[in-house]
Amino acid sequence: MSVADLRADDLKKLPLRAIVAFGARCARRVEHLAQPPEGHPEAARWTSAIARALQLAEDFARGRADPGTDPDTAVQEVEACWDLARGELPRENAYAAVVRATHAAAAAFHATRLRGEPEHRRLLSSGPPLDPAHHVADVTTDLAALGAFTAAVDAADAISTTDGLTSGAAADFRRLLDLKLGNYPEPGRPIDPSSDGPLGPLGS
Repeated sequence: MSVADLRADDLKKLPLRAIVAFGARCARRVEHLAQPPEGHPEAARWTSAIARALQLAEDFARGRADPGTDPDTAVQEVEACWDLARGELPRENAYAAVVRATHAAAAAFHATRLRGEPEHRRLLSSGPPLDPAHHVADVTTDLAALGAFTAAVDAADAISTTDGLTSGAAADFRRLLDLKLGNYPEPGRPIDPSSDGPLGPLGS
């Protein structure tokens, strides 16, 4: 699969932790571009929001059941600083990648918690949900995949990649498939998305 051929639905070949790891690594590649300019009056809040947002995504990918940052709080904080990043296109796109990766992680956390409740489990894997809340889990899981894919596209836009994704993102996707971490829409096995993990250095 080439960079240009990858689509959002392709991420549904991966379990949730792998999907979030994919989005987190895309955002990490352009994290330096998302940072505030030197001397910005809101620099501390801005950089803290980015750090907490990406930590949330990496916590989920690593299988941390109780993240250090509340998912909804992380989303609120990173969205609250979004307007600060506007004005320079590479920074806007890089910051958008961080926001989308955070959305993916928060959606994945919520979907996993919903599916973990006994009353939301299916009688059979192919059967209908026991109650409407399971539909919410299904939709939220889809939002996680869409968020991670959009993070990849925004990251590519931040560095003016014309193929729609970076080569690093495409390589990550192939490695994640090869690792066979589980099946969508389940959480799957934990994975370290950092350069020290099985996906290797972030690259470009």
